[in-house]
Amino acid sequence: MAMKVLFLDIDGVVNCKTTTQRHRGYIGIDPYMAFLVGRIVEATDAKVVLSSSWRYFEDGRAEVERQVVKCIDVTPNLPISGGVEACERGNEIQAWLTEHPEVERYAILDDDSDFLPDQPLFKTSWETGLTEEIAGRVIQFLNVK
Repeated sequence: MAMKVLFLDIDGVVNCKTTTQRHRGYIGIDPYMAFLVGRIVEATDAKVVLSSSWRYFEDGRAEVERQVVKCIDVTPNLPISGGVEACERGNEIQAWLTEHPEVERYAILDDDSDFLPDQPLFKTSWETGLTEEIAGRVIQFLNVK
């Protein structure tokens, strides 16, 4: 069965430099940006795969699922090989997609640029995080027939 996927980063996407919420002493999750992620998922019926470094924290995924959205999986942690680190997250996403041929369309929400050239990146910034405008573009992209 065909599936849409949203690869979700947290820092710089669901929080930003003005976020006041804290989690374990670090920057937490901004409720409005979490709402925007929920709007994307609801409008597109996309499944979420956590590609953020939050997937390494003991309760990082649980916190994302509690405050943002349920995640069906996390991207793999691939060893960095010489010269490939420029596309580290892109390679992790590509590895996940290779294992999931049922994905017909996907989008990446991230504030970094370490992706492969043909991957559909919707880039946020540490300054503002996820905005309504970017959320709207992701919805439009994922809903293309």
